[in-house]
Amino acid sequence: MTNPTKDIFKIPKGKSGYIIGPSFSNLNRIKASSGANIQINGRRNQPCQAIITGTTEQRKEAIKLLQESLLRSNSFSPTIGFILLDEQNDNFGSKLLLFNKIPNSDNYNDFKYNDLHKTYNKYTLEIIPSTMTLQLPSPSSSPPSSPKHNNLSISGISGKLYSFNTTSKLDCCLNEIVEQITSKNFSRKTLKDNEFRLKINFGVELFTKIDQTIINLSDWHELKRGHKGITTAFRHDISFFNERKIEKLKRNFSFKEINMDNEDEYKESCYITVLYKEKDKKNKFKLKWNANEGCWKITKLTENISRQAIIDIVSGRNELPDLRFLLKSQKRSTSINEKYCNIINNLQKSRNFLKRTKFINNNKENLFNNNDKMYFRQDDFNGIFNCTGVRQSIIKKHLINDKYQLDFISTLQDEDGVVTLEDTVNLINLSWISSPECESIATMNPNNPKFINSIFETINYARKISRII
Repeated sequence: MTNPTKDIFKIPKGKSGYIIGPSFSNLNRIKASSGANIQINGRRNQPCQAIITGTTEQRKEAIKLLQESLLRSNSFSPTIGFILLDEQNDNFGSKLLLFNKIPNSDNYNDFKYNDLHKTYNKYTLEIIPSTMTLQLPSPSSSPPSSPKHNNLSISGISGKLYSFNTTSKLDCCLNEIVEQITSKNFSRKTLKDNEFRLKINFGVELFTKIDQTIINLSDWHELKRGHKGITTAFRHDISFFNERKIEKLKRNFSFKEINMDNEDEYKESCYITVLYKEKDKKNKFKLKWNANEGCWKITKLTENISRQAIIDIVSGRNELPDLRFLLKSQKRSTSINEKYCNIINNLQKSRNFLKRTKFINNNKENLFNNNDKMYFRQDDFNGIFNCTGVRQSIIKKHLINDKYQLDFISTLQDEDGVVTLEDTVNLINLSWISSPECESIATMNPNNPKFINSIFETINYARKISRII
């Protein structure tokens, strides 16, 4: 006999992480939005079920939100990814690695997972001398294991390549990436029709599901990710940059600060990105304020966006940022679709939009709530097309020298009615973009020898920046 107050939502293999979200944020959001109680039964990376209880309307809304999460799931995972420790492989016995629990962090909520309740914490990583006397952070922690023989091979997990290694393996990782994107995922026609976009972010690598908080370098190479291993996430953060450090960047790297146009007019300084899906492809278009016409206009449309590769480099040193190298592919050139232009034009004439912009313009100095600062919201596009998020960004600082560009960007992001603020610092090699300052390899053909050389040089340049600041 079926239970009229319970529904079962089947989650395909490998998709439960997208339902749950970082720190259970997405699952908690679905519970709060729907009012339903949701329990996940099963193992990560295996087919499992969401048991939904509540009223008919609550269950119906929960299923809708769960389905939306699955639709977005194919845009998060890169084709290939690596975690590298910013440390060479010699002197194995002279260094230890300490996982530091983040104080007062948002812990994973209690959650029924494989019939067990467990709370996970978030950790950062620190390199310490092995001679240092340490008090173990928790009773469950165990001493570092003895060094093991390790050939530093790159391992495959769940069909995707992941590895915990040190920076001495950077060239191997880049070779793996180039081989993957040229032979397995891209035909010659695809390479011809697509281009690559690359950048490096400064931030903090976070680790969860840590069983042993003190390990040695040999243990580091043996770490596993996935269902039976630890999980990682990269948190963008510019808190380590201040005016003193920016002046240091100018002195040591000959960066010059470019004054941003319309700095006093927020509307004319920011750009808005609308993310959407069409035929399971991730696309976006960008909006800029047109002062002459007094409205927002689409300036660029990009289709078939896919995250191809990620390399996270963990500094392991206090006060120094970690690095994330990100490679995306997208359709080479896309004409601006008149359909979306008409949608944006009509939206700006709607009563809700005019009311919202009037409120923003009249309260510029008193907007403390991030929700009230966004000109466009995701629900503006409900019933029109499958919008997956809206981002409103402003470049706070823009530094440039003869070879590199450094942008400090503040972004408000609306996803599923939740607005968050994210600050990022991006480093871009000028040869990766069309630029008068530098010979461009913007086509980013992996078969071009300059492709892998420019990545290697830029990652090492970012490492130098992180050490200087």
